Amino acid sequence: MKIVLSGVVGVGKSTISEKLAQKLNFKIMQEPVATNPYLDDFYANPKDFAFKMQIFMLMARSKQLKAAINEKNVIFDRSILEDPIFVEVLKAQNNINDVDYQVYYDFYQHVVISSLYFDPKIKPDLIIYLKVTTENAIKRINQRGRESEKHVSPSYWKLLNEKYEDWYLKNRNKLPFFVIDANSKNPDEIVNEILKKIKK
Repeated sequence: MKIVLSGVVGVGKSTISEKLAQKLNFKIMQEPVATNPYLDDFYANPKDFAFKMQIFMLMARSKQLKAAINEKNVIFDRSILEDPIFVEVLKAQNNINDVDYQVYYDFYQHVVISSLYFDPKIKPDLIIYLKVTTENAIKRINQRGRESEKHVSPSYWKLLNEKYEDWYLKNRNKLPFFVIDANSKNPDEIVNEILKKIKK
């Protein structure tokens, strides 16, 4: 079974992914944040590093997908399906130009998605969309204390959350979503809700 944990930054995907993987004995594909050489530079200067950042993430997630082909049970801490959400935010805030935007989308659609993602061996069986208010997301981001995230404008997180909701509404009849309101639930409660869904 292939499970995706999706949602805005700060919603708790990593914690929930780890707890769920332990419960199910699934392999976890963690978001490639620690190995991203552009992350700190991107948050400090998004206009100069946005395109490099997104190409790196696309490459890293493509590698994860290839690695998951031979795995029977996998949890993805965010999936390649969500990468364009971040590009949309960058475009809306004028941090990526029209040419880079089009190059990214052409590559994403014609190389990544068409040739890789819809291999039946890695197509997701369940996409868990963790919804949270922007205010709660920012609160959690501040609590975890990543230095590079501390100086990001709240407008970025707000727009990202809005784009996530747009993405869900656009694809809710095409992809196997399971929506959880993560505002008032702790990670253990969310994991239990997911386990109930899987066992149905």
